[in-house]
Amino acid sequence: MKKLFHTLLLLALITPAFSQTEMPKSQRLKWWQDAKMGLFIHWGPVSRIGKEISWSREGYGKAKYDSLYRGFNPARFDAKEWVALAKASGMKYMVLTAKHHDGFSLFDTKTNDYNIMHTPFGRDVCKELAQAAHEANMPIGWYFSVADWKDPDCRNPQTNGIFAERVLEQVRELLTNYGKIGLLWIDYEGWPTPVEPKNVYDLARKLQPEIIINNRLEPFTPDESHAYVGQYADYATPEGFVAGYGKIPWETCTNMGHQWAWRFGDTPRSLKESVHTLLRCVGGNGNLLFNIGPDSTGVFPADFAARAREMGDWIEKNKAAIYDTKGGVFTPAPDYVSSYRGKQVFVHLLNADKATLALPPIPAKITSAKLPDGTPVQFTQNNKSITITYPAGKIDPVATIAVLTLDKDASTIAPTVPLPATGSLAYAHKTTASSAVGQFYHDAAAAFDDNPKTAWKIGRRKDVDFSKYYGKNLHYHSPEIMALYEPTGWLEIDLGKPETVGRIKLGESKYGQSEIKKFEVLYLKGNEWVSLAQDMKMGDWEKTVAPVKAQKFRLAIQEYHGYFGVNEFQLFAP
Repeated sequence: MKKLFHTLLLLALITPAFSQTEMPKSQRLKWWQDAKMGLFIHWGPVSRIGKEISWSREGYGKAKYDSLYRGFNPARFDAKEWVALAKASGMKYMVLTAKHHDGFSLFDTKTNDYNIMHTPFGRDVCKELAQAAHEANMPIGWYFSVADWKDPDCRNPQTNGIFAERVLEQVRELLTNYGKIGLLWIDYEGWPTPVEPKNVYDLARKLQPEIIINNRLEPFTPDESHAYVGQYADYATPEGFVAGYGKIPWETCTNMGHQWAWRFGDTPRSLKESVHTLLRCVGGNGNLLFNIGPDSTGVFPADFAARAREMGDWIEKNKAAIYDTKGGVFTPAPDYVSSYRGKQVFVHLLNADKATLALPPIPAKITSAKLPDGTPVQFTQNNKSITITYPAGKIDPVATIAVLTLDKDASTIAPTVPLPATGSLAYAHKTTASSAVGQFYHDAAAAFDDNPKTAWKIGRRKDVDFSKYYGKNLHYHSPEIMALYEPTGWLEIDLGKPETVGRIKLGESKYGQSEIKKFEVLYLKGNEWVSLAQDMKMGDWEKTVAPVKAQKFRLAIQEYHGYFGVNEFQLFAP
C-alpha cells in the first residue's frame, strides 16, 4: 500500500508538468490556423535612414549603422494605436522584430546596452506593445534573430559558446517578462544557427508551453526554411511568395510594400493584390504574415494604414469564408482558390473577367450554391467536372465568393487538384523521389503540378551529423554546406497504367549560379530502367523521342551545382 501511495504521488507530481509541456501540436496551432492573418512589424533605428533592416548595414557602413540608435526617438509611438490598426485590418495576431540580425533589441535586455533603453526614447517597446495586445485580447509574438552581426562573439570559434548563452538569456527575457507570448518567430539569415536549435526550442517550450515556433532554427538553406518543418518547429515559412497548397502548417511572410523596414517613397500594394495574397494563403491551407514597417517617429505611413483598413473592410464583409476555415477541397488554380468549414465550401473567384469556373469532380453532392448575400449561383455537376457560373452584375473586382453546400462534411474529402491544364500524362500522379528538401513546395509532387512556381529539390545526405555545423561561420553557398546535400538524385512518376510517351518537357528553376549539369530520363521496362533521353544542360528543355509504352518514368540528376529545382517534369503522347 505504501509503495502504491508513493507511485500515485509520483504520478501526480509528474502528470501536470507533462500535460503542460506536451500539448499536442494540433491544439497549439488551432488558434493560429483559425486566425489566418497576422501583422508583421519590422522596425528599429534603421527607420531613420529608410534603408533595409540589417541587410543595409555593410553598404551603409557598419559603424554609422550601429550608431543610429543614439538618435532613435520615436516619440509618436503608441502601442494601442498599433494594435487598433491590426484589428481594423483583419489581422488576428501581431509579430514584432524584438531583435533583428543587426543585434538591436526593442526590449529591455540586460545582456548588452545595444537596446531601446539606451536610446533617447528610453522605453521598452516590447513591454508596451505586449500590454496593449493583452488588453485587446490580441495574440502577440516576437520575431527573434538568434544571430547577431554586431556581436563579435557570434560564430567566433573561441567565444561562440558565450554568445549562445547570451542568446538563451535574451529568449528567457522575452518569454518571461511580457506575459503570455503566442508565437516565437525565429529567423535564419544564411548561416547555420549559432545556438543549438534544441536548446532554444526546449527553453521556449518550457517558459511558454503553449507557444508556437516557426521552422528557422534548423535550416541550412533558404529552401529548407520555406518548405521543411523539422523536429524543433511547428510550421514552415515561405518568404515573399505564396506556396501553393500544403498539408503541413505553413505561413507566407511578405510585404504590403516593397521593403521589410520603412523606406522613403514606398507605396502599398493594391487592394486586389493584398487581398489575393491572403486568399491564396487561405486557399493553400496556410497563413499570411503581412508586413508593414513604421517610420522613425513610430507611425505607420498613412497610405499603408489606409490600405490595411481598406483590406480589413473587405475581409469583414467576407469573413465567413476566411477565418476558421481550412484550404480546399479544391486546391488553388490561377483563377480561383477555395476554403471550407463543415459542409460549406467557399469558392473564391480571383479573375473578375471569368464568370464561369470549371472545377474538378468531388465525391459529394452539391445541394445548393449561392453568393454570401443569398443570390443563387448556377452550377452543374457530374462525375467528370463541376461548373459554376457567378451571376452577372454581382462580380466583385477584388474577389467573388460562391458558397457551395455539400451533403457531407468537406473535411472527409481529400484535397482535389485543378483540372489538367497542359495535357501532361504525368499530371498529379503518384510520385516518389530519392530525397527532397521540403515537405511541400519542394517535394516530389511539385514537379508534376503544372505549376512552374513550385519545384522539387534534392534533400540532405543521410550520412551527416548536422548538429556539428551549428555555430559555424559557413554561408549556405559555401562548398561545405553544399556538400551536406545529396550529390545525385532521382524523381519518379507512376502513371497508374502503361501509357505511350513520345515527348518530354522539363523545367529548371535556378538560384544564382546553380545549374543541372547532367541528367537522364528513363522508363521502367520489366525490372530494368532503360534510358530514353539524356543531356548536359536542362533549363527549359523539350525533346521528342521514339515512342515507348511504360507506367513508370524517372528523371535522374547525375551532376549539378548549387540549389537547382525541377519545376516541371511533363510527359506527352506522341
